[in-house]
Amino acid sequence: MKVAVLIPTYNEPVEVLAPTIAAACALQPRHETWVLDDGSRPWVAEMCASFGARVVTRAEHDHAKAGNMNHALDLMAAEEAAGKDPIDVIAVLDCDHVPLPTFLTATLGWFADEEIALIQGPQAFYNSGAFDDDGISGEQGLFFNVLMPSRNVPGAGPFWCGSTSLLRIKALREVGGVATETITEDMHTTLKLIRLGWKTVYHHQTLAVGLAPATADQYLLQRRRWGMGAMQILTYERLWAAKSWMTWRNFHEYINGTLWWLEGIATLIAFIIPMAVMVSGAQTSTAGPVEFTLAFAAMFWVRLWGAKRLMRHQIHWPTAFALRIFRVPVGMACLWWLVSRKSLEFQVTPKGAAELRLRGRAPRILIVLIVIVGAIILYATAGVLGWVPWRTSPGSTIAAGVWLVLAGVVLVLGTLRIRAAEFATSRRSAHRVTVKVPVTVSGVPGQLLDISMGGAAVRVGADALPESGRVLLELPGDARIPLDIVRVWSSSKGEYTASLRVRDRDWEAYRRLSLWLFHTPDNALPGFPPGVPAVATRESA
Repeated sequence: MKVAVLIPTYNEPVEVLAPTIAAACALQPRHETWVLDDGSRPWVAEMCASFGARVVTRAEHDHAKAGNMNHALDLMAAEEAAGKDPIDVIAVLDCDHVPLPTFLTATLGWFADEEIALIQGPQAFYNSGAFDDDGISGEQGLFFNVLMPSRNVPGAGPFWCGSTSLLRIKALREVGGVATETITEDMHTTLKLIRLGWKTVYHHQTLAVGLAPATADQYLLQRRRWGMGAMQILTYERLWAAKSWMTWRNFHEYINGTLWWLEGIATLIAFIIPMAVMVSGAQTSTAGPVEFTLAFAAMFWVRLWGAKRLMRHQIHWPTAFALRIFRVPVGMACLWWLVSRKSLEFQVTPKGAAELRLRGRAPRILIVLIVIVGAIILYATAGVLGWVPWRTSPGSTIAAGVWLVLAGVVLVLGTLRIRAAEFATSRRSAHRVTVKVPVTVSGVPGQLLDISMGGAAVRVGADALPESGRVLLELPGDARIPLDIVRVWSSSKGEYTASLRVRDRDWEAYRRLSLWLFHTPDNALPGFPPGVPAVATRESA
């Protein structure tokens, strides 16, 4: 079985792209690594030549990632027709998803079943402190650790999630390649595979780690693309209509998976109804304020307790409530597209450094809701106290007021998260992790403080290093990486800290650093089980 690893890329920086390519080239068994560079950048070609990867570019850049992959599939077919050995399976990695050593060896065995077209693995993320990081497994942990495994049953099956996946070339060719009719080509391609009777499988094992959106803007851009792409699939495939080629499980999987993106409209309605009750004087409850409050508190606690158990504890409620408000602008965008049917363009989620460090801006709809909710709560309070005219009964005021206060808390939590300094844009080009282990710097003993794809910070004894020049950083596990000294400064204890960085276009240094961070040698880090990469630490510098 011949395998090619495909890595589509467009404009990502070297610190994002280098580890993915270096780790892919180091995978076993023997395979080809194709870097599909839609940016046609000379330095990418130079780096790939050093790593042993093949670069593929194209003259026309239509259909974004789907078109990029289809161009590669056409090239494979042309080379096969010219007599080259055919490629049987492609593995697909987003350019920021770095494969771990067992990525291929753990998954290729599935293809012994000739009916399987897709193997989808979970998407895990190594940048702790990302915008959706909840201290457990992130917002997507629920999807990849609970929902996707539940679809590994007869009559169902996971859909392609675009990365950390493997596909059978024969199946892709039967459906005409990767779907280009929508901007969520992965899910749409899966539907086409199912239509022709192909099976899909979820392999629940972390085999690659990537970068989650670090800022509110990145998060919202990604979710809007997913949501509006789901609306395209919903209408293009007319998912609401019964289809002979879909099992009832498939039907519910895809109709629920697409309509879920309209949940923001339901959230918005949940905000509007208690406001309408408060200002209209409608009588919604005959219970007294104390009885209603106690009943509501009991009901709300039971719902949270039951939902957390149903979600296998893969949720952190404060973070979940804060992120819920994003479903409002996403849901409104999806509803607007259903009405307008405007053409959509694929927008890449930006990775890497920003020119300025800026805090996130809350969408206008959220600011408007906060102002309205706050004004109604203040007026209702004044009305209940008899300071202003108020016609709603105390019971109905409490009933609507509790929901309104809850809505206000959710809105404030979400807005504070958007504006938090920790989720501002960063001028750093790479995610840094705190890994404190003994190292040597050109023979001088020291301690590693933090490390990234851009370089490292180390602590050494007094006057141990020059203020500039080139040094050799020796990491546990026999990794030797040449780095440039950026600066050296003293601490209060008489020790010195050195900031080191990778020299521009030193591809061998990038390769060695990539493999140490993501294919970390066993026993190189105290307390790390074999196979766990150094970037898996939850501490970020």
